[in-house]
Amino acid sequence: ARYFAPVGSYSKDDVDATTPPKFGGVSHTSNPQPKQEPQAPKHNPGDVDIAPGARPWRPHRRPPRSPSHAWPDENALAADRKRIRLALLVSLGLLILVWGAFFIDLTFNLDWRRFGNRPLQWNGAIGVLTMPFLHGDFSHLWGNTVSFFTLCSMLVYFYRDLGLKVLGWTWLGAGVLLWLSGAPGNHIGLSGVVYGLAAFLFFSGLIRMHPRLIRVSMVVTFLYGSIVWGVFPIESGVSWQGHLAGAALGGFLAIAWRKQGPQRPLPPAEDEEEEMDEDFPEHHEGTSSPI
Repeated sequence: ARYFAPVGSYSKDDVDATTPPKFGGVSHTSNPQPKQEPQAPKHNPGDVDIAPGARPWRPHRRPPRSPSHAWPDENALAADRKRIRLALLVSLGLLILVWGAFFIDLTFNLDWRRFGNRPLQWNGAIGVLTMPFLHGDFSHLWGNTVSFFTLCSMLVYFYRDLGLKVLGWTWLGAGVLLWLSGAPGNHIGLSGVVYGLAAFLFFSGLIRMHPRLIRVSMVVTFLYGSIVWGVFPIESGVSWQGHLAGAALGGFLAIAWRKQGPQRPLPPAEDEEEEMDEDFPEHHEGTSSPI
């Protein structure tokens, strides 16, 4: 039988296993340079070995940072739980008093609503203190309850001690402004305090420029942005003067106490311009980069 070699094979399969020459180097015919032994790099005192390809760390310009994925320590978690308990305790405690006053008045038919805030009348000055505890019906009470619980909890949690001070001044100050405004009628309800807390949370986050507090301002806008129409005399039987008094007081407190409580964190001590010059030395030579 005749043997046929496969396609691509040759009768003489001699393979040259020698390494191909490297062009551009020193030829064998020229005088070779004496081979020098590699020397260990010189280290100055205080130098630290850096892995190949890693960027040098600049401790003189960058503060130490904890890794973003690190879990908070026990002290931070304990402090956070404490703030949550305080926020819930204050919000629920005041709401229990408000609901208790409503049901006591409804059960025993005491007609406590006559003790509302009557502006510029001495017999209505007691309403500065009692107005937030008095409501006309269940729907009025429920609407204020949900808003107050959300806003008061966020206030005490994010602003801590300053939140308690804002709550106290809003509770009393909104009633005082309403009593001095001279608006006729008997004003009752917790809505003045609600408007004061909403205004403080919104304006304070924008004034302080704190990333977390700005997010709180956006949440307030998303949830209660429509209540801004309550400061205008649109619906009859609604105390728009009380809403306006509370909103004005909350905005004033946000401006007056902008230096108290949580502040905007300091930026990292890092010179971006210097870093850019180090990474792109061609900028020193006047060359332009494409846009």
